[in-house]
This record gives sequence, C-alpha cells and structure tokens, in this order.
Amino acid sequence: MPFIYFGTNLALEECQIQFKNRHWNCKLFENNQLMGNILDSGTKESAYIHALTSAGIAYTITKACSTGRLSSCGCDMSMKDKTSNSSIRWAGCSDNVLFGSELARKFVNLRENKKKTQTSLLNLHNNQIGIRTILSSVDRQCKCYGISGSCEFKSCWRSLHSFTQIANQLKEFYDNSIHVYLQKKSIEKNIQFLPEKLPLQKVKNELIFLNSSPNYCELNLPVGSFGTKGRICNRKSRAIDGCDLLCCNRGYQSQIMTVHSQCNCRFQWCCHIQCQNCITTQEISRCL
Repeated sequence: MPFIYFGTNLALEECQIQFKNRHWNCKLFENNQLMGNILDSGTKESAYIHALTSAGIAYTITKACSTGRLSSCGCDMSMKDKTSNSSIRWAGCSDNVLFGSELARKFVNLRENKKKTQTSLLNLHNNQIGIRTILSSVDRQCKCYGISGSCEFKSCWRSLHSFTQIANQLKEFYDNSIHVYLQKKSIEKNIQFLPEKLPLQKVKNELIFLNSSPNYCELNLPVGSFGTKGRICNRKSRAIDGCDLLCCNRGYQSQIMTVHSQCNCRFQWCCHIQCQNCITTQEISRCL
C-alpha cells in the first residue's frame, strides 16, 4: 500500500524538522542493517521514531480515506446522528481516524509480534503511543450559516490536527520519556515494563526506553550517531542550536558566503509568478 510508504516518509521528514537543532537530528541510514540497529536500540530516540512512524502511517491512511484515494474506506459517518443540538448539522467528510489507526496498528505491530523479544515488546508499547496520539488529535470544525453571519446554524465535521502538531506532542513525550526495566521472565508472563521510582500506571501513556542514549556528539555509526562535525550552528545563540552546545565545545568555523534567492515575488495576470533574483551575504558557521 503506497500510503504506508508515504506515512513513513512523512514521519521521518517531520522528525528531522523537529530535531534539526539537536545533537541527534534524526538522520538515519539507508543501510537496512544499520537502520535496524537504531530502531531496535531501545533508546528514547528509537521510541520517538516508532511512535512518530505509527502516527504518520495512521495519518496518511486516514486522509486517504477522507479524500477518496483509498477505495476500501470513506468518511466517518458515526457522528451524523449523535447530536441533540438542532443548530448543528454534521456534514462534510469527517476524518475516519478509527479505520486509519487500526490499519496502521496492524502493520507496524506485524514485525514486532513475530519477534517477541524485550525490544519488540518495547516497540509495541511505543507504537501504541503514536496510535493513541492520533486518536486523540481530532477536533470539531464548523462552518457558520445564518443572517448576516449570525452563525444561527453550523455545519460541522471532525478533522485531524496537522501532522506538525501531532509531532510536537510526541516530542513532548520524548522529552518526558521514562526509563524502565524488564522484570525477570516478564516475556513469558506478559508483565509490563516497570518504571524506576514511578507508579506503574504512569508508563501506560508515556514513551519508554530501556537503554541510555549514546553520545551523539561523536561519530559512531553502529549506534546511529553521525556526530555534529560539519553541522550548521548559530554562533549568536545560547540555546541548543548555538555553536558552543551543538558543536560540543569542539569549536566552529565561520565564513561569509554569497547566497542567491528569489525575492519580491508578485502574481502576474494571467497566470504566473514573477520574482527578482536577490543576492545576499550571510555568515555561515559550521562545527569542527
């Protein structure tokens, strides 16, 4: 199914946007073996990728249903008869998030269900956090009708948040992810992961990880670290994108570069956009 491929790409592109200014910038390998090392590493980065990929696949399948690009599903019609408010009419095409989420869950869990290892149990949990986030990311949208815009009547439908909003929420889960351990014989007994110094129920709704993250400052390909050498940094910033932090105190090199870009674009009747070619000089700093 192409929408699984689209959803995976959507997740990885958004991951790189979310982490572009951090030591780990979600850069992944094309080599399947090295990719597997990262996805099964049991780190908080692996947890985020699993959750975001699950959400990305669910998102693209749901939107494919709503736009009629997937013949096996359609709009969510369950809200049509669930309102007692006569001024609200459920119309339009509500996102079929239940169908998209269930299909995505079956696909992402297929690999993990076959393996039954500690890491696969961890991945199953984090996959579910991504699916659960999609299910909770639906809002009512309405269009008003009435005399002089009085909004006497509303035509409403349910729509998913933007995928960037969903990725932002999962990034908050990443920042608050919980280190857990696995009790002896828990695989056979199907016992859940146990958090350190936290109530057991806290784990159910959070991203979890077994292993500490590697040092992403240095190049270490087997553990998924490309290092930060050559990364663009902001020498004027004191945040994580600043050269001191991003370059891990190794230093940086700045140079003035000439940049060509389109500017002052205007729509010309009819029907094209005309732009000027602007030349600017910028200071670019890169980590050593």
